[in-house]
Amino acid sequence: MKLSVKFIFIAIVLISDSCDFKRNILPNEKSELTFKASLTNHSDTVLFTGSDIQLLNGTTGKISFINPTLIAKIKSFNRIKCYLGNDSLFTATVTLPVVSPLINDLVMNFNLNDGSFYFENGYPDWIDNSRVIGIRILNKNKRTASWNRFIEELKKEGKLVE
Repeated sequence: MKLSVKFIFIAIVLISDSCDFKRNILPNEKSELTFKASLTNHSDTVLFTGSDIQLLNGTTGKISFINPTLIAKIKSFNRIKCYLGNDSLFTATVTLPVVSPLINDLVMNFNLNDGSFYFENGYPDWIDNSRVIGIRILNKNKRTASWNRFIEELKKEGKLVE
């Protein structure tokens, strides 16, 4: 009897070590990513951390949160700053349909169709102007190194889907 219990325990440990669902077992794991915002000129406060991110789709830019109430909280801010530890990685402008002006840099755009935020290279994304597209490409290239650090951290935390 004891031998079969040990065998089952060892099998469970081996299976859990070989699967990627370990992240889901420990939802309170500390992330090095921090997203800060401020309502006034006062110091920034933590809006959410990487621990609050469920997944980021590397292809579409869609960011999903463990707690969906964060979406309403994010919508109340204009800019969000991302940090990896103490290093500032990038700033994204929060855009909401119909209310937001033309932006030629990184945005967290709220999509009315699915109620989610997407990281995008400008707002609105349908602009077809060579000057604007050139500015957006230039700005994207400037943040490539910091964006790659962000993506690598999400990979390390098991939160990136490509």
